[in-house]
Amino acid sequence: MSGYETSRKLLGDANVARWHANLQEGSETTADTYLRRLRRFCNEHKTTPQALAEVTAKDAYSILLDSVAYYRRKGYASSTIKGYLKPIKSWLIHNDITLTKKVNIKGANRTPTLKNEKTPEPYVLHSVWRFCDERQAAVIALLAFTGLRPQTLGDYRGNDGLRIQDLPELEVDNEKGEVTFKTIPTRIIVREEISKMGNTYESLLCQEGCAWLKTYLQKRIRSGERIVAQSAVISDDLGDGVTVTTKTIGKVGRKAFRHAGFQWRPYILRRFFDTRMGQAVAKAEIGLLDEWVKFWMGHQGDIEAIYRLRKRLPDSLLEQMREAYRRASESMLQTIDLHREDAGRMRREFRATALSMLGFSDDEIKGVDLDKATMEQLQELVKRKLGLVAKEDDGNGRRQLVVTAKEAKDYINNRGWQFKGSMATGEVVIEEPASGPAS
Repeated sequence: MSGYETSRKLLGDANVARWHANLQEGSETTADTYLRRLRRFCNEHKTTPQALAEVTAKDAYSILLDSVAYYRRKGYASSTIKGYLKPIKSWLIHNDITLTKKVNIKGANRTPTLKNEKTPEPYVLHSVWRFCDERQAAVIALLAFTGLRPQTLGDYRGNDGLRIQDLPELEVDNEKGEVTFKTIPTRIIVREEISKMGNTYESLLCQEGCAWLKTYLQKRIRSGERIVAQSAVISDDLGDGVTVTTKTIGKVGRKAFRHAGFQWRPYILRRFFDTRMGQAVAKAEIGLLDEWVKFWMGHQGDIEAIYRLRKRLPDSLLEQMREAYRRASESMLQTIDLHREDAGRMRREFRATALSMLGFSDDEIKGVDLDKATMEQLQELVKRKLGLVAKEDDGNGRRQLVVTAKEAKDYINNRGWQFKGSMATGEVVIEEPASGPAS
């Protein structure tokens, strides 16, 4: 019999069941964790929940002190000891046994196992993608680029989680097998049913995250699944679109990390979002506010209060937040090099503007490969436009001409002219022979 099944046997006692049921009102995860640890504590100390419920406050205090010493001898970390005793204190309080003295646990708030866990840089996270299948990539992207908790994608028992309807700007065409986003960054609505704090809030998903999610959803469509509004964003492998458990979400991310050679916990992705967005807040040119980041991560605050009151954010504020998120994600969050593309776009625009100022028409500019043209080729193009080419020479007194490739063939083969280079327009620069042009 598994530990889970053994723990569930404790619920045969009405008092334990009542305690467990009330804990579930706050968190099903906490309720089951406390139940397992109560069973473990009783087994280790050769007692029962019923016996613990009948001890005096003085005896309860002694039991807890002895437990700290016991776990110390076992070599457990202080934070682990604290975690083991919290359910016992809860059980005692449930039975009106109130401790008046503090149980000291030195270093209880330290987390030695996480001490050396370093939040990855974007380029490090990027190295994980090639070890991911489509579902793993989608999970990692959703957690890293939105700040969502794993249980948002799938709750403790797998009964609910993020659904297609929770991405209002996502469009699915099952017949064509296509997934598109009306707006990027795209909105994600976290319903109160899947929110840890029980409050509805929103987050955003960047361009790179949308790309990974699109790939995953389109694969599901190609596999025969019909994706509808109620379909889970992250589903099982059976093609039925149902939600998965938080444990499954963790396994999916952890498996990809292990294949990539990292010992990370899935929760490090939320830390990644928090850390990178915190750095973005410090950059005034991005225009990102800390309270917006807190809202996207599901924390309660001023923005959450507005959302709770109005049931949605004002359109002007939503777009202001979206634009700040876009700037922050492009410079601080995404793992792909968007800056290279931005630099290329700016270079093309600068060159096109310069040519336009020199009198080039739109059609003439379209005929130039603004990405590949060298500076020398552009200079030759400008000389030809300004009528300077035929008057120029290379210092040896010989003229140069810019002609078509067909004309160049005649000049070179029949008149003795020499090939000098190619233009970005596809035309050719030729030079007359040393003896002068052939007749």
